Amino acid sequence: MAFLSRSILALSIALSSSTAFAQAQCDVELRHGLIITDDVIRILDKGQTRVQINNNNQLFIRGYWVDLSDDESKVLEQFSNGIRHTVPELVNLATDGVNLGLSAIEHVVEGMSDKEPEVLKTQLQYVERALMDKFKRGDDFFFIAPQSLSQIDDFFTKEISQQIHSAVHGSLGAILVSLGDAFKSREGNIEDRINDMGQRMDIISKEIDKSLQKKAHQLELKASEYCECLNALDVTESRLQAIVPGMADYDLVQIKS
Repeated sequence: MAFLSRSILALSIALSSSTAFAQAQCDVELRHGLIITDDVIRILDKGQTRVQINNNNQLFIRGYWVDLSDDESKVLEQFSNGIRHTVPELVNLATDGVNLGLSAIEHVVEGMSDKEPEVLKTQLQYVERALMDKFKRGDDFFFIAPQSLSQIDDFFTKEISQQIHSAVHGSLGAILVSLGDAFKSREGNIEDRINDMGQRMDIISKEIDKSLQKKAHQLELKASEYCECLNALDVTESRLQAIVPGMADYDLVQIKS
């Protein structure tokens, strides 16, 4: 049982490292939600589309088309391309990081219990909902909610990490109860099953740790790039607001520092 406890601890440490975002702060806030598809960018306010950019060159504000000159359209295109260059990759990195943790938990419990512990199902559903409130992607769209990018690490290291830990510890407790019931009813060899569980967790935790460290390194490398891109996007947005004053009502990028 001591070996099993060490394995559980190793797995918990590995999972906690999955949320290690870059130390460098990127003090940028997205003040509105965004939905991005191949042809359209929508800037949302309270869930409603307020600004729409079609094909990088056609602008609508509150449903009204804004006529732009060729030079003005180039500024709009630069703004649109800046959003497309930065946001989808950020959404991908964020969702991939959590999906990695969720997959790790599923691998741990797979084959160790006759049924999926209810606490695992409940907690993973909570994690998925919390994630989709902030980041979402589908076959043909990306979504990011209004948020401070400098506090993304808090979202992962506090809210998401706590729920993942609850799922891990709760499901392992249910598995141990299942093993105890099997022992009482003399179904199988309890010592062999516990040893197998401990060995599998030890191997999986080491692999998870490698994958999560790689993910943290990827996020660290991208941090400065995100800051540079978003600062450049803010400059372009200011130019666009000078051309179309109505854009200022839906200021997307705010640099806090």
